[in-house]
Amino acid sequence: MSEKEFDFTVFGATGYTGKYVFRNLLLWEEIDKRSFKISIAGRNKEKLETLLKETALQLDRNLDSVGLIIADVSDEESLLSMCEKSKVVLNTCGPYILYGEQVVRACIQKKAHMVDVSGEPQYLEGIQFKYHEAARKAGVYIVGACGYDAIPSEIGTDCLKQSFGPGKLNQVEAFVKSKQGNHGMTVNYGTLHSLVTAFGEYNSLMEVRKRYVTEMFKKKLPERSHKGNIKWLPWWNQEVNGWCIPVPIGDRDIVKNSQRWFYEYNDEKAAQFEEYLVVPKFYHVLLAILAFFYIGFMVFFTFTRKLLLKYPKLMTAGFFSKTGPTRKQVEDLSFTFLCVGHGWSEDLKEGEKDYKNPPNKTVRCLISAPDPAYETTSRCLIQSGLTILDEAEKMPFEGGCLTPGFAFRGTTLRERLTRHAVTFEIIG
Repeated sequence: MSEKEFDFTVFGATGYTGKYVFRNLLLWEEIDKRSFKISIAGRNKEKLETLLKETALQLDRNLDSVGLIIADVSDEESLLSMCEKSKVVLNTCGPYILYGEQVVRACIQKKAHMVDVSGEPQYLEGIQFKYHEAARKAGVYIVGACGYDAIPSEIGTDCLKQSFGPGKLNQVEAFVKSKQGNHGMTVNYGTLHSLVTAFGEYNSLMEVRKRYVTEMFKKKLPERSHKGNIKWLPWWNQEVNGWCIPVPIGDRDIVKNSQRWFYEYNDEKAAQFEEYLVVPKFYHVLLAILAFFYIGFMVFFTFTRKLLLKYPKLMTAGFFSKTGPTRKQVEDLSFTFLCVGHGWSEDLKEGEKDYKNPPNKTVRCLISAPDPAYETTSRCLIQSGLTILDEAEKMPFEGGCLTPGFAFRGTTLRERLTRHAVTFEIIG
């Protein structure tokens, strides 16, 4: 790929997440004193030019060397042209279930690597099932879920697997705790659009997943003798000093799929994974449950879905907004992600396939980072793309459509993120 014009292209750069990715990519150059050939891509030339001018003023930098590429998901030729010029496409253009596959096809055809920030299971599993072999033959990596969904949970789980040793980790319980400042919290409309679209297409997930599990993998994940069941009712956890609410979608599916890859190709025992949102007061639990049922109702019907997307601020009491959070809100927000691993201290006895005694060892991996939706997501995406650019020889198969956990084991992604304030610490 040495003949490519650009090292990185930020596709969807004028969107809310795309702006953070572009800005942090430029800041990363300054921090690590390393320059790249960068372009920004989108369908509106005027918006791209405005973004360049605004970012140049914010960072007090000359950005004349940054390329502008007009690319639209409805125009295949424009996508092919973008991918032909790019070594790595940082794709922030969602919802991916609507707009992701077109970019994947173009990347494979023109031999460009791609990472994105999707958390949509239908898209992620469908892309791996449909395009893995084609990407492998082309020698390019297509890796989804490289943002807050699901780099912290993937790396946290793998850190614990390495800490326990082969086959000794049984289950990971992840506890997400956010801290916001006095300016409150708002989420950009794009996240809502992806959420609504994913739920609206939920019926297709079972069909996609059935083919993904049965046709893509020859080996079925064995049942564990000590099954870690998710706690569906809210519960108080003294360790995290809060009420825990289960998060049954998103990272849970992605981590499980990584475990399939590890079992299929490394013959490595799968770890179970469950995730919980931590809130300080019981009335927060009630509010969260009401919000969940409200959103579930709103996305169930076509008419209410349209209302939700047309008037996001009104229909969600200001939680979602087309203007997104203010920079001050983003700067004030941070989170911790505590992965608690349960397993065994001793090796399996000779001839045994699984442990008879219950887990007797606990190890924790604490992940700390700034605002998850934009700062952490952009840093994870950039460092994932950079890892492919620098360390592709350490990754599996010389190409393919992979989960982040399986794709990046053996690379320095964890160390790269730690240098950029997304830290992983084994705390016993």
